[in-house]
Amino acid sequence: MSDFGELPMGGRLVAEDRRRRIEELLRRQGVASLAEFIAVTGASEATVRRDLGLLDRLGRLARTRGGARAVQRHSTLEEEFEIRQSRDRREKRLIAQRAVQLLDDGMTFFLNDGTTAYAFAQCLLHRHLTVITGSLNIAQLLASSAGIEVIVVGGLLRATSFGTTGPLSVDTIRTLHADLAVIVPDGITIEGGARMFSLDDAASARAMCENADRTVVLASSGKAGFPARAQVVPWDKVSRLVSLGLTHEFAENVRRQGTEVLDAKGQARENRGRPGTRNMAE
Repeated sequence: MSDFGELPMGGRLVAEDRRRRIEELLRRQGVASLAEFIAVTGASEATVRRDLGLLDRLGRLARTRGGARAVQRHSTLEEEFEIRQSRDRREKRLIAQRAVQLLDDGMTFFLNDGTTAYAFAQCLLHRHLTVITGSLNIAQLLASSAGIEVIVVGGLLRATSFGTTGPLSVDTIRTLHADLAVIVPDGITIEGGARMFSLDDAASARAMCENADRTVVLASSGKAGFPARAQVVPWDKVSRLVSLGLTHEFAENVRRQGTEVLDAKGQARENRGRPGTRNMAE
């Protein structure tokens, strides 16, 4: 579900990008500590405190002891989701197009929620598959496809992503089995594998991995090195990582742990060589 961009050389961001990351972190987990803001921005403590003070005065967040919390936004949930979906849209589409090539017709697979997961679902409409998901908007999208059977996992609805989570979600997933788990995490690290901000989201995604024969992780390069708080699955339990623009060092370290790394860059070249597909990656 993460939309953080990669830190530039030197690890410093301009003020606008720092504040966007601060707000994005709060949107995802509600509250965050000063240390977490420093980690996602690469800025000094003094700089982060100034950013938090400005955003507090603008009504974009509320300062707390040692950090900040989110405040109620007035835009609709659909508008919020569309804003996140528009970020790095081309990269998400390329990753999705590469990942769907791993599916065989007749497969059953788990799919969690988020904008990259939604882009993946958009590539499935003419396939013959069974999809198990807690994402209501993905379920609604796929319900229009005659060849796809959709199993919706119940649970507590997390409005920011239209996905279900919590103990009921985990218990339901554990009663099911799939050929594949397709997981979109909030962050990936060399040592910690695929990770989530929310403990409940991590538990649901972890249950998907544990009840599938194989796991595929989809992650943009901006998620690389981002230590979201809860582990979903380590690399030695992941069959493939589909990404775009990972550094050679990061990719090689993941490969050494037994995961095949697929770069969606080849998908962009394939699209350019195929008539009528230029806009599919946009």
